[in-house]
Amino acid sequence: MKTFASLLAALLLTATLSAAEIHISPSGNDAAAGTKEAPLKSFSAVLTKLQQWGEGDVIDVVMHDGVYQIEKPIEIGPEHQPSGCSMNFRALIGARPCISGGRKITGWKVTDDGVWTTEIPEAKDGKWRFRELFVNSQPATRARHPNEGYLRIENALPDRRSGFTFTPGDVPVAAVGAELVFLHDWSMSRIDIASIDEPTNTLKTKYSIGSAAPHYAIDHFEKHPRYYFENHAALLDAPGEWHLDQQSGQLTYLPRAGETIENTSFFAPFAEQLLIVRGTESQPVCGVHFQGVEFQHAAWSLPSEGYASSQATMHEVRDGSARSKSRDIMPAAILFELAKECSISDGRIANIGCSGVWLGSRTKECRIERCVIENVSGNGINIGEDRNRRVDGKSWDEAAPEQIARGNRVANCVVRRCGRQFFGSIGVWVAFAAETEVTHNEITDLPYTGVSVGWLWNPTPTPVEKNLVVDNHIHHVMQKLSDGGGIYTLGRQPGTRLAGNRIHDVPLNAGRAESNGMFLDEGSDQITIEGNLIYNIDRSPLRFHKAQEMFVKNNVLVCRDSAIPPLRYNSTKPETVEQTDNVVLAADKFDLATYAKRVAGAGLQVTPPLLEPAE
Repeated sequence: MKTFASLLAALLLTATLSAAEIHISPSGNDAAAGTKEAPLKSFSAVLTKLQQWGEGDVIDVVMHDGVYQIEKPIEIGPEHQPSGCSMNFRALIGARPCISGGRKITGWKVTDDGVWTTEIPEAKDGKWRFRELFVNSQPATRARHPNEGYLRIENALPDRRSGFTFTPGDVPVAAVGAELVFLHDWSMSRIDIASIDEPTNTLKTKYSIGSAAPHYAIDHFEKHPRYYFENHAALLDAPGEWHLDQQSGQLTYLPRAGETIENTSFFAPFAEQLLIVRGTESQPVCGVHFQGVEFQHAAWSLPSEGYASSQATMHEVRDGSARSKSRDIMPAAILFELAKECSISDGRIANIGCSGVWLGSRTKECRIERCVIENVSGNGINIGEDRNRRVDGKSWDEAAPEQIARGNRVANCVVRRCGRQFFGSIGVWVAFAAETEVTHNEITDLPYTGVSVGWLWNPTPTPVEKNLVVDNHIHHVMQKLSDGGGIYTLGRQPGTRLAGNRIHDVPLNAGRAESNGMFLDEGSDQITIEGNLIYNIDRSPLRFHKAQEMFVKNNVLVCRDSAIPPLRYNSTKPETVEQTDNVVLAADKFDLATYAKRVAGAGLQVTPPLLEPAE
């Protein structure tokens, strides 16, 4: 039986292990005590103070209202957890803290013709040449032509890389130096224009359009692909458009109806990342949580010779180094690596110039819950990694398969308007990962695929397994590109389930390849597709391309007309796809109210407010 002294000691120990508080405020003072009445100001001061606590402590970093402007990322590592304490960065009750990597732009003047201008001195010497401008917390449009829609090339030049001929009148001759935005079937390029020759209607680019692989040639996917232009003063002609002259530093904006300098705020991203939580092999970071916090404004610059991508923001390295012609993936504003049991919850990640948040290499049991991820230029959420990392001279998945990202979760989130600049982006990209859960999310308004799982174009066994994409509402995806779907898979994934999802409104493909409710691409194997409701798809609800053994059961598959099969097979043997108890309906026989009850894809529980940065 415990003595009174031992019980007292246990009570004292419990008190010692209870949560302590450090307060931080944009108007605080780093020389202060860090209390509610005397908060600190900077995250560096908070992290220094965190090292004072003992083993097992739980520290609440209470964030007061306002915008925390940073110009380099907050970095949290094992040195900030010397005794294994966990830390919760949380909003003060009633507060709306925002970590912003942007700068507010002021000093606007109105010209005689109603145009607004201001000076950005850092642009002239290359220190700050931003690609995005946020007006009243919403993304503004870089000057573009045409203002809506796309143009189509006439013919590729003979090398199929350096340019093309165009229809007379389509291209403003003055737009030399603008950025060509070129759409391949399921990817895109952003390359500066070198010359425009009006007599021959010929446009040439400074660098190659498309990555080096043969299928990225200008006219490989279709003979007359789409394009448009951005970022030139000659294209500035519509309200809401802006342009930054990198030579003079003049920023120009054409105001929309009702906007005045007094009621309009401007932010542009400066910091390239906002938060990095990274451990080591011997000491992962554990128990770092952000709750009720908004993250805004992160920048990303194109490679020096332009952006030539494949899907999921993978792009060609063009820096003249030994790695040239290999592929990199776009960074994320928030990165967790070698981390376990960390989370972001009840917050917002918005107005980001790269990808949003990444639960990356060797992360375990980390979570993104009840968050809004929106207005992101790249992928919304990344989980896991590709195969580029090496261990003992081999791909990590071969040399150390136990290092796979495992047990991570994305739940009750809204992921929307991602891929704003880079159209091959994906709402939730799950690469080499295991036991991932993507559940009860709404994923919508995307140029390409909603959820992508797997990252190997053949059925070779890997540690990828048991991923769950369950009870999501995925709709209005594939709005710009082709050859994807609401859900897209690659590679062998034993135990992976795509179940209970409601997928709808996937339009007719704009390019050559078909888009679908689900596209089970090369090597997809050992995947169960069960209990999904897929409707209002312009082509087949399910498509299999070089897929292996698959299990399709108890789905409701709605076809536009009798000419469209519910399952389409490309280089796939139909007998390898086992079908059980599926309901196939024609669109005119489909009643949503009857069948929506069969899925939980609309059961969203996201609650965070749609925040705007405080002034």
